[in-house]
Amino acid sequence: MVDLSEDALMMEEREEFMVSPIDDEQVIPIFRVAHFLKPTIRSAQKLPFLPSRPNVQELRSCSLKVKFKGGVSVSQLKEWSTWVHKLKPLYQEIWKKAGIFEAIIASTFKIYLHNDLIIALAERWCVETNTFILPWGEVTVTLEDMAVLGGYSVLGHCILNPIKTKKSVEMEKTIREAYKVIRARKKNVTHPVWMEHFTGKGDHLEHVAFLTLWLSRYVLPSRSYFKVQGALFPVAIHLSQGIPVALAPAVLASIYRDLRLLKQFIISSASSRCNQDESDPLFRAPLQFVQLWAWEIFSNLQPKPSIICSGEPRLARWHNVKKINCVDPRSAIDSATDLFLWRPYAIDTVKNWDINKFYKEREAYVVAGPKVGREILIFARLIRASELVGMDCVENYLPHRVSMQFGFDQDVPGCANHTSDTPKIAWCNYDRPITDDKLYIPSRLFESDVTRRYLNWWKNQKFAPEDALKHVTKGQQSKALERMNASVHCEYLQKCNEIKTDGCTQDYELIVVESSDDDNLPISESLCRRKLYPRFGKR
Repeated sequence: MVDLSEDALMMEEREEFMVSPIDDEQVIPIFRVAHFLKPTIRSAQKLPFLPSRPNVQELRSCSLKVKFKGGVSVSQLKEWSTWVHKLKPLYQEIWKKAGIFEAIIASTFKIYLHNDLIIALAERWCVETNTFILPWGEVTVTLEDMAVLGGYSVLGHCILNPIKTKKSVEMEKTIREAYKVIRARKKNVTHPVWMEHFTGKGDHLEHVAFLTLWLSRYVLPSRSYFKVQGALFPVAIHLSQGIPVALAPAVLASIYRDLRLLKQFIISSASSRCNQDESDPLFRAPLQFVQLWAWEIFSNLQPKPSIICSGEPRLARWHNVKKINCVDPRSAIDSATDLFLWRPYAIDTVKNWDINKFYKEREAYVVAGPKVGREILIFARLIRASELVGMDCVENYLPHRVSMQFGFDQDVPGCANHTSDTPKIAWCNYDRPITDDKLYIPSRLFESDVTRRYLNWWKNQKFAPEDALKHVTKGQQSKALERMNASVHCEYLQKCNEIKTDGCTQDYELIVVESSDDDNLPISESLCRRKLYPRFGKR
């Protein structure tokens, strides 16, 4: 678990010589007050190892055949949208209370997968840090992306929380009996068979069955992708009662897991001269969020987005949108130094989309404590190093390595001392209380910098294709490959039987920011029109 001493607070403020992350020798460092996410390396400490950076040219020497089946895709389940819109008037208030309304609506959109882009990013994935290694630093998909793009809740109960009330236990028994009946008749309980059986029942059981299918297909798919997961019945029952479940960390954990497996598969394929097995690997995490994150954050990769209708989630921008065919994703990624948008959701360029409360016009300090507002509590979860508990995995979450994605300055990242042996301990780490006396909220328009020490440290980064998995032992590689075919085991679930969480029900008013800009433009062009590129009062 992360150390909870005073040295392990979320953030710190100190004066430092700050420079742009772009290696420009003509830029003079400025000595100013900077804000960092912890842990960082102090000046007297030995600098940590540099994340492994394999030679992308070697890894791209062959064409990989992989299948991305998880989450939203263009191959929609027939009649799924009809079922969603039929139940929406009946249960939308419960969905909002449980924090899944936007996520359910997002499952009705068609997302065309850009396999080459996902693979190009995976080539740059670092298995030691769960970050992408780029020429100018580290970046990654964060809990913020899960909340904004996915519509998943950062707060709530653990995904592995068992049901306890008599009513919930009876509901689980009922739906399991229905599952047995379908399996006896159809052998395989596939998604279409499940939907056909429950659609139109008009009772609470139909709602639980609906949520089970949604979770099984679009949120946390299992190895048997086209089958309904009985392990998700407790989660569906909780959500059907309006009980929030922290789906954001669970989904992000599965994405990190599959990015690691995809990276290892890429390295293995390159080292074996592209001789793949007859059975291509199937990655079940919703990796379309990696693609959508890239479209949001790399302005030179972004196709023309769709217009969001009032009240629709952010993901609606990418409904029916196809890739730019003339752009090579690998070259675009490595050449995007000046076109990389560190905080795309904080910039008011998307019409009909509400900016969250923690994207403030001016920097602010918020007093932490048990009565802190819900949106500020969410922000604290986004920026704190922790561990993400998934259905069958636990992954490190290290936002202090990508501080600039949250509006903070970047220093050489320290080591987050994660020692969790069980999902229970990992969840306690994620759900631990805020220990800072106050939280710093950056201005949404502030463009952060890096310390001079960080820039020098990163400049020592060298290509080392043979060291791509230098810090991963053979045993760890084998274990990771085994996870590819792992399913949820009862023994694993039992480890969390004693997990207890306190749901946060305090409301927090959102600020609606109006925009007259044309949402039918790429962010890069919109930014140029609004002149948001200048560095505010720093150069």
